[in-house]
Amino acid sequence: MVSWVSLKRSTLLIILNLIAVITYLLVGWASGSLAHVHASVFSSPDSREYRAGADWIFGARASASTIRPFLYPLLIGLAERLGGIRGVWLLNVALWFTTLNVAAAAAYRFVKSNWAAALVFLVLATNVSLILLSFEGLTEITVVALLAVWIYGLSHLTRRPTPLQVAWVLLPVTLLVVVKPEFEILLALMAVVLVIGIIRSPGQGLAAAVFAACLIPVAIQLAVMIHFNGYFGISNIGGYTVRVYFLSRLDLAIGQSSDIYVARLRMVTLSNLDAARFVLNHCGDAVVVFASTLKENLLAGTNFLHGHPRIARAILVTQGAYFVMLLAVIPLVGVALWRARDGRLALLCIATLNVFLAGGLTFWQGDRITIVALPLWLTAVVLAVKEAGGVELWRSLAARLRSVSTPTIRTGKGSRESGPGPANATTRR
Repeated sequence: MVSWVSLKRSTLLIILNLIAVITYLLVGWASGSLAHVHASVFSSPDSREYRAGADWIFGARASASTIRPFLYPLLIGLAERLGGIRGVWLLNVALWFTTLNVAAAAAYRFVKSNWAAALVFLVLATNVSLILLSFEGLTEITVVALLAVWIYGLSHLTRRPTPLQVAWVLLPVTLLVVVKPEFEILLALMAVVLVIGIIRSPGQGLAAAVFAACLIPVAIQLAVMIHFNGYFGISNIGGYTVRVYFLSRLDLAIGQSSDIYVARLRMVTLSNLDAARFVLNHCGDAVVVFASTLKENLLAGTNFLHGHPRIARAILVTQGAYFVMLLAVIPLVGVALWRARDGRLALLCIATLNVFLAGGLTFWQGDRITIVALPLWLTAVVLAVKEAGGVELWRSLAARLRSVSTPTIRTGKGSRESGPGPANATTRR
């Protein structure tokens, strides 16, 4: 049997992509999604909001809500005009395969192991929730693709970044922000890291110019919000989510409201200052609500599967396994950070926490809020295993096992030689 370690990377990549095609077709067929692409893509309220935004951008609608950033409506608007509803689905399929291959390439660059690359690829390729999300006109597949590209860029990053490195790690994050504004936290952190690195690097001028150019998508979004909403910010979807979901659940938890919908009517009118004061006055309850909501989302199934209990059960089992694994690897990641002092691993962990922060604020979304962190923490785990000494330990153990299992041939009196001897070797009778 040929080991994956001995396969050429190109051959391994072909095998992995064939597995991904088969998995995608099987899940799409078993769930009924392949047969009803036209009915599913714009079936959710959020997807219809994105479509309305796309129609407004392309002049097919006089007005639309500009609460959401412009990039995803632009993408699905282009896809729908080129290929109809099926074009939007095919865009998602292309982004799904991009995620698998780029994330695997990033894992290989971090760990220099075909096994690590194959593991990341297969876990992503067999995640049923991501496959089902590819049949929806929602941002999640675009987000995981951009995160995969960012991770790949991060694998190139050095302490003194070149202009190309700046582009690799900054542009995907700025595009993430104008798809899903929750990544403003990651953008701010990356900006600080890169500014410090650029100051220390020899080619400061060009790197600074690339840095500024990468922020153009954010500037466009700010201009759109100022012009059409009179609001200086990336989006006000974050404030809406905090009030309608998190504060409403907190209001319900402390007993001020008996119904979530009544709580929403109370919370949606709060100013930013009043909202902050409300949370601080009930800080302990707020932490409990956040933690319970995050746990609920991490263990949730998908909202885009109906009438298929076996697939739904498989998703829940997978999410449970992920949850246990996340808890188990926290000490490992801590050891790796202490041993290697690798800023890239720290950034992967912070990006994961960035996603989980949003996962603790909203609910009734199934696993779509937290599942986008999968390529982030998968890569963090394989990198942590390497930097905590796990890869060297595994290789040492494998070498010992091979030496024990290799046959020996007596080549002379009192001497032994591992493996087959030379072609002209003779044994003494």
